[in-house]
Amino acid sequence: MTNAITDARARERFPGRLLRGFADLGGLALLLLMGLVTVSVIFRYVLNQPILGSQELVQIGMAVVVMLGMPYTAHTGQHIRVDILDRAIGRAGRFLGDLFTRVVSIFVLWLVVRKTWDKARDAVEYGDVTNMIEIPLWIAYGAIVLGLGLSILVLALELVRQVLGGFKSYE
Repeated sequence: MTNAITDARARERFPGRLLRGFADLGGLALLLLMGLVTVSVIFRYVLNQPILGSQELVQIGMAVVVMLGMPYTAHTGQHIRVDILDRAIGRAGRFLGDLFTRVVSIFVLWLVVRKTWDKARDAVEYGDVTNMIEIPLWIAYGAIVLGLGLSILVLALELVRQVLGGFKSYE
């Protein structure tokens, strides 16, 4: 019995560790982007030597930062949640509201993932790159597909947990 409990806890921790790893990579990318922006500002205004393509690096990099952090944020429940009506609608209302929100979120994110996947395939096929330093655009599209795809999985797991847990978790 103890092994089954330990195995279940290990399975529960695995997605969290994986998603935390992606978030950490996003944090590292953010740190690198902050360094790039700092150096770019110093070069531009102190040395009068702007860094070619720094804006493109920041634009692509921010897609990576946001999308790698998004699934972990959803997994840990650190996203914005408005609970103004929670008392008024009661347990059943909160349960149905969360159910509705998760289903709609999965659907909308799936639509975005499908379109972004198509854009990523096109970017690879046609060799789409940024204007100045020719960063491949599929990097940004790939980050969006990965981040939103993992977010869909997180929402789906939460949906399954919610349905299996029923109203008990809404006390």
